[in-house]
Amino acid sequence: MKKKIIEINSVEQLMELSGVGGAVGHVSTKEKQTEAFLRQYIRSKIKTIKEEKNKEEEGLRVVIRQMLREAKEVANPHPSTGINMLRDAFRKAKPTIKNQYQQLTTSKEQRDSFVAHLLAAFVRLYDQLDAMNASGSVKEVPIADTTPDVGGGDLKAPTDDDISAIEDEIKGIMEAIGVDIEEDDEEEDDMDIVSDEPKPETQTEKDVAKKKKQDREREDFAAGMEGEMTGRNQAFDTFRLTQSYFSDPYLDLADPDDQKMFKDWCLYNLDLLLSSFEEELQPGLDKPTIDSPEGA
Repeated sequence: MKKKIIEINSVEQLMELSGVGGAVGHVSTKEKQTEAFLRQYIRSKIKTIKEEKNKEEEGLRVVIRQMLREAKEVANPHPSTGINMLRDAFRKAKPTIKNQYQQLTTSKEQRDSFVAHLLAAFVRLYDQLDAMNASGSVKEVPIADTTPDVGGGDLKAPTDDDISAIEDEIKGIMEAIGVDIEEDDEEEDDMDIVSDEPKPETQTEKDVAKKKKQDREREDFAAGMEGEMTGRNQAFDTFRLTQSYFSDPYLDLADPDDQKMFKDWCLYNLDLLLSSFEEELQPGLDKPTIDSPEGA
């Protein structure tokens, strides 16, 4: 005889089944069925609760780990001021660099070009900043006198009488040659003025001009380097978005040792950071060997 399977979804259904009357000889069988149903119901509920709890705990662990990492960096500053400022620079720049890099998924050539151009840009940046520091050109430049040079030191502003005399002379000349003068302000306002100034550009013309300027800047950015163009363009945009995060604190450092720590470890960690982004896109690739700036 085939057994009938009854699904229990609530305690009320369970109690209802357990209270169904029957012959005295069947009480023991009914009790066994009720007990089995009860165990099944409890196991199902426990399993559901555990699964929900595990999900909540996993999400909580992720948040806690992130908070601990941030707290550790704040609570354990590095002995070098340069490294502390570099940490802050990477904290600000990392999301932008990662987003820009991981958009390049068509080919690895794009990402290789991105890495080469971005690292080269940072090397040039520190070379330029060091040169500016050495020449002292990064110091504040005094505000120059912008008063126009009109020549001569004896010029005086014209008086009202001078202006009136000039106006009368002009009127006399115009009347002599037969030009009718009308001093109607409203008519003057309605006059169609003709000038040699170009008309305002349309938005399309502005966009084209902007694109041409950007192309020239990108070519200068990649001067002397070869590489895939999309990766180069993305590196150019990334550098412009993040450059100040690194150049501003570097210029604020007055100690040469702090500057050296900042620059050397910036390039080293930037290379490692880009490698880690590649690992996320291509897990299982061999990691490149990169020497520590201090030979550690």
